[in-house]
Amino acid sequence: MSVLAGLALSLSFPPAEVWPLAFVAVAPLLWLLRGVGARRGFLLGFVYGAGFYGATLYWILRFGALAWGGLVTLSALSVALVGLAAPALIRPGRAFRTAVGLAALWTVVDWIRGLVPFGGFTWGSLGISQVDDRLLLPLASVAGVWGVTFVVAAVNALIVEAVVGGGGARRRAGLVGVAAALIALPVVIPFSEPNGHELDIAAIQVDVRVPLGTDGLEEDRIVAERNVAIHRSLAGSPRPDLVLWGEGALDPGASSDPATIEDVRSAIAEVGAPAAIGAVVDDPDGRETTSALIFDGSGDLIDRYDKVHLVPFGEYVPFRPELRWISATEQIPVDRTPGASVHTVSAPGVPPFGTPICFENSFPDLPRDFVRDGATFLVVPVNNASYGFTAASDQHLQMSRMRAVETGRWIVDAAVSGVSAFVDTHGRVVARTELFQTAILRHRLQTSTATTWYVRLGDWLPWLCSVLLVAFLLTPRRRTTVRPAPGPLPDPLRALAVLPTYEERETIERVIRALLATPAPPDIVVVDDSSPDGTGELVRAIAAEEPRVRLIERPAKSGLASAYLEGFHLAVEGGYDVAIEMDSDLSHDPAELPSLLAAAGAHDLTVGSRYIPGGAVTNWSRARVALSRAGNAYARFMLAVPIHDATSGYRVYRHDLLQELIATPFASDGYGFQIELVMRAHRLGFDVGEAPISFREREHGRSKISRGIVVEALWHVTRWGWSLRVGREPLTAQRP
Repeated sequence: MSVLAGLALSLSFPPAEVWPLAFVAVAPLLWLLRGVGARRGFLLGFVYGAGFYGATLYWILRFGALAWGGLVTLSALSVALVGLAAPALIRPGRAFRTAVGLAALWTVVDWIRGLVPFGGFTWGSLGISQVDDRLLLPLASVAGVWGVTFVVAAVNALIVEAVVGGGGARRRAGLVGVAAALIALPVVIPFSEPNGHELDIAAIQVDVRVPLGTDGLEEDRIVAERNVAIHRSLAGSPRPDLVLWGEGALDPGASSDPATIEDVRSAIAEVGAPAAIGAVVDDPDGRETTSALIFDGSGDLIDRYDKVHLVPFGEYVPFRPELRWISATEQIPVDRTPGASVHTVSAPGVPPFGTPICFENSFPDLPRDFVRDGATFLVVPVNNASYGFTAASDQHLQMSRMRAVETGRWIVDAAVSGVSAFVDTHGRVVARTELFQTAILRHRLQTSTATTWYVRLGDWLPWLCSVLLVAFLLTPRRRTTVRPAPGPLPDPLRALAVLPTYEERETIERVIRALLATPAPPDIVVVDDSSPDGTGELVRAIAAEEPRVRLIERPAKSGLASAYLEGFHLAVEGGYDVAIEMDSDLSHDPAELPSLLAAAGAHDLTVGSRYIPGGAVTNWSRARVALSRAGNAYARFMLAVPIHDATSGYRVYRHDLLQELIATPFASDGYGFQIELVMRAHRLGFDVGEAPISFREREHGRSKISRGIVVEALWHVTRWGWSLRVGREPLTAQRP
């Protein structure tokens, strides 16, 4: 399905050019990405991209399977990145958030694809497919092609939500209505209207095909001679304001031949009009450049623009020494030198204009830079002759049409052998040639100094989408289950206090006596890990006199989490209404238990909090308090738990919650265990609340919290938080 959907999207582009397909062809991929993991999403995206780019860029096969396979693989990886991140953005039940997130993702990835690697590659940009969409296209004058891409991706996402997102007929109709509005509303945006005077422009095109066996230098001279001959024919007609030759009309065999250059100058002087000629120039310093040469009406060279964005593996070979083993690199014997900067050119009687050369016109920022530099219209010298009668030229023309709307400038594609075309500021082709057709394409265009919002603001939308993506990815998913508020606690209340101990002889008796002295004393279970200081013996003696106290002795130190779990199991099996979790070192004041139990009347889990109004910490340094607060803030942010003190160990659990919590194994210990209990209670839909407590650092014994336990907690919080963001519930199953 993913491959077929990618192939369907390719039909939005030439040669088929069924542009409405783009509004539904991405939907199958977005549907397949629902409920999958990142790795499977990456694979689905890559396969989709391979189908789409493999079909759209079929013309690269003229340079061999290696060239086609490399470019398709590189391009397909961009859709794989969409598949990798999309599961983290798909939020069931939140259709508009999902649509905005997925549209922002596709837009940002498409934008990045135009930047890296090797300066980027933009062919097959989703928005380019819509140059014939008269409703949506005006948006490009404000947000560039990125605005159109965003809308197309959002419409696909809304369609998926309408079909499989659940809800009634009204909700589905509403989603379809929003999708239709996104497509239609940009029609109210006016196209840029040129405000300058008209120019008469003539674009010369020849059939560059030569007999087989013609060597390269001779071929260059033949093509130049054909251009010269067509140029001379203009002498018998009204003189145009500017004559254009395509990219490569003067390749090295011609541009370095004095006789050919003299013929060019003579032809220009005979017509008497300035000319802009695409050339490959071998400079005296040994550099080779792709250039636009500007001649005045007498045939003198007066200006020049050197192409700044060269074609990788076309005009230069990246990492040439490392890639010498690939024989195809020998087809590019010289690495051309890029120009220093984007700048306009001028000719007598012609206002400044820009000359983005061929490949450069596929990047929105370069034509925009020409306009910012004062270009009143744009000329694109083009050479797609190597691609024969494929759709490469028509796909290239689509990008010129988008650039015309973005910049508010007339554009002339001056192709050495087709397709040459005049495009107005509405993106309409008002005149064109066919491939390998010898012709003079002549038309009037209107210059302009008006600026569109896209020219003024640039790529503001991809940047905004990047911010949205960060915000969306940093926001964990809402819990999907919310249980009814708990009812009142029974009276009398059966409560079990769980006290883990290891070398707590100095304090355990005082804690037990204080708990038994509370107004509604709980039963007490002490879980001791064979304390060397005799804690177990002391508790055993107390239990012999006090029936509410019992002792569980374990043969070795087994950790805080397992001690609490033993007590929790005992509470559930014993049918207690609540279980109380607290330390045995007097850091948790037993006198505050009644207030915790009172708060437990409204919550399934009540956490004694140091960091809400009324809470306090004593005997800690400011640095330690700051670290504790920061850790709890991090847990709150990553896990979206409504608790300010998730590491607190003074708590009250109701029976139903405790029963569900202990049914699933745990993954953590220490601080991590405390945080995991809060997170899981919240994700299971139970009500989690806080009550203020005063925490006092222990005065006897040593803390059981080690640096390793703190690091473990941070790692688990990060891992759980990421799971919540990529679409997986952080269920753990490591501790038996």
